[in-house]
Amino acid sequence: MKFSLKPTTLAINLALLSLGTVALPTIANDAKEIEVLTITHQRHNGLSHDQSFATGKTSAPDLANWLSSIPGANINSNGPVTGIAQYRGLFGDRVAATLDGHPIVGAGPNAMDTPLSYSTPLIVESMTVYRGIAPVSAGMDTLGGAIDVKMRKAETMGSDKIQSSGDIQAGYRSNNNANILSAVGNVAKGDVAVMAYGNVQTGDNMESGDGTEINPTEFDKVQLGGDIRYAQDHSDIGLSYHYTDTTDSGTPALPMDIEYIESHRVNLDGSFIAGEWHGEWLVGYFDAKHGMTNFLMREMADPSKHRRNTAMADTTDFSMSFNRHFDFGEFTWGVDGYFATHDSVVTNPNNAMFEMMNFNNVVDNRYGIFGQLQSQFDQTNVQLGVRVKRAEGDAGEVHMNMGMMGGMNSGMNGGMSSGMNMGMDLSEDFNNADREVSDTLVDIALSSQTQLSENWSLYAGVGLKNRAPSYQERYLWMPMEATAGLADGKTYIGDINLKAETAYQTDLGLTFQNETAMFSPHVFFQRIDNYIQGTPVPMNDMGSMGGMSGGMGSMSDDMMMEDYLKFSNVDAKLYGIDLSWNYRLSEQFLLSGIASYVKGERRDIDDNLYRIAPLNSQMSISYINDKLITNLTFVAVAAQDDVSATNEEQTTSGYGLVNIDVEYFVNSALTIRGGVDNLFNREYQNHLGGYNRVSNSETPVMTRLPSEGLSAWAEVSYSF
Repeated sequence: MKFSLKPTTLAINLALLSLGTVALPTIANDAKEIEVLTITHQRHNGLSHDQSFATGKTSAPDLANWLSSIPGANINSNGPVTGIAQYRGLFGDRVAATLDGHPIVGAGPNAMDTPLSYSTPLIVESMTVYRGIAPVSAGMDTLGGAIDVKMRKAETMGSDKIQSSGDIQAGYRSNNNANILSAVGNVAKGDVAVMAYGNVQTGDNMESGDGTEINPTEFDKVQLGGDIRYAQDHSDIGLSYHYTDTTDSGTPALPMDIEYIESHRVNLDGSFIAGEWHGEWLVGYFDAKHGMTNFLMREMADPSKHRRNTAMADTTDFSMSFNRHFDFGEFTWGVDGYFATHDSVVTNPNNAMFEMMNFNNVVDNRYGIFGQLQSQFDQTNVQLGVRVKRAEGDAGEVHMNMGMMGGMNSGMNGGMSSGMNMGMDLSEDFNNADREVSDTLVDIALSSQTQLSENWSLYAGVGLKNRAPSYQERYLWMPMEATAGLADGKTYIGDINLKAETAYQTDLGLTFQNETAMFSPHVFFQRIDNYIQGTPVPMNDMGSMGGMSGGMGSMSDDMMMEDYLKFSNVDAKLYGIDLSWNYRLSEQFLLSGIASYVKGERRDIDDNLYRIAPLNSQMSISYINDKLITNLTFVAVAAQDDVSATNEEQTTSGYGLVNIDVEYFVNSALTIRGGVDNLFNREYQNHLGGYNRVSNSETPVMTRLPSEGLSAWAEVSYSF
């Protein structure tokens, strides 16, 4: 969870999150404090001229879309509700994403249910992204940065009379006929308050700029929940429940689509004062069930190749921290962690004898203790943190049964026999292996912010960060694409004996700010030892795997032997620059923008890292008065030629987009928003959007997926 270390908050108002504008980080009055980026929820209160704002729409089905406005951040999108956070070239498990301090461990082995998909925009209070070296208090594994989402909770009013408030929102998007209806309400009396919310989002398939249907990209998502809270002057306690039900949602960059994701989250949290210490604690339980298929939302004519993957996960997490001011600074220490189990079984609904245990009773436990000190030395604020953490993994025995029923295609028998033999060999090897592993790791983060003059400040940070392998990287015993959303079209096998990744990080930032302008570039570099990525399977193993493609019927029918990779430890480095800026032309007109560049390279061979965002920038011209906000945004993305040869990654061309939006405050309660994205209906491919995995669609298999064409949208919000 994010503790009260008083980092500099770069406020980004959610009022303009609905408008697709550009992030305008500003340094707070005390520029000496450590910098973070925070997207805050401004509820229909207008906009003052010293505030700043960011991209994203409250009607977007995926909260990950907000990240596109943060310098250095981006989204690996495998579908409309499957956005994987990327920060400075690192993504997935390397980026710590938490909801109210709770780590969200999804049920899907292919990350269809990403952490940020378990919240809905209307009930988000703020999203915090740590710029530079993430502090050790920000999460368990922060090698790739940290994101914390604060959700709205019940608010006590301190009145003997019943007080109520809330928001209602409805929205529509033209390109895919998407609809949203959301509501949240709060009732309070005295020291007790209750909050409840509901959110329904649906959409059809999107179309690209030239009219190509992007199939399947429809989605259907329902979320609801509530919070009850008791608060006094120096303590509070709250109980919350969150339910997510996602059905029939496409992920065209993956070999399967979402049949259902059903989850229940129960959280208990509180704070208290003990002498001179301020304490915060939480405990959570998360249960998720996830079904995915390759035949319900896409065509799979051969019944022998129909596959359904049924996955389950449950997680118990905890955290307790204590904070106190001393003469030498502010000290925080705490313990936190989670205990997770995973199961995944692949079946064929047309063949009752077919069953393959993908993951069986996989244990992924991670916990640790940390200490963090923030001190002031003249014009310099220094934050030093150390975390000692433990990662433990284990897995139950696996099996597979590829038996045929009568009437099944007899032409499969030869491949089935060799595939069955290979599967038996692999399962036997896995079951006989020592599957219990553990890593004890140490993270260190040191950051400083120095006020050089009235207008100039300097940020410097170094870090030593570690990440133990994910359960997919360790325990994927059968060649499959259960790869936490890599979406490279490759079939992977894991390695129980993988080493933990170790990153040596540096970051240097310079900020200029006066009454009319702000300019804040950061340069960064990190060397990662034992970086985990797929490498080619040795040739002497390829022959036995060759029979597997036919024998399994494969998760997709376009796999070939050269598509097999094994998770391995390699050496890597990432470096680049990102910046944010704004310039006030007048009382009403504002120019603003961001730009990001990152290069990821292997150090052991001459190759690039996979799925790295290309050079990209945004610039907005904004007009602001007391009733109206308008934004004209230009997006420019360069070609990406620095691609991974190991992953046979395809290059992409550069493109430019124009977006326009308007927000009108009718009164203090009613707000109307609208706009047009991709105003000139540009046909383009987002480099992070993946490849088409759907046969018999308008986009050839394993070519880049097109992106959404012109789309008009409108929203109405009412507060009470």
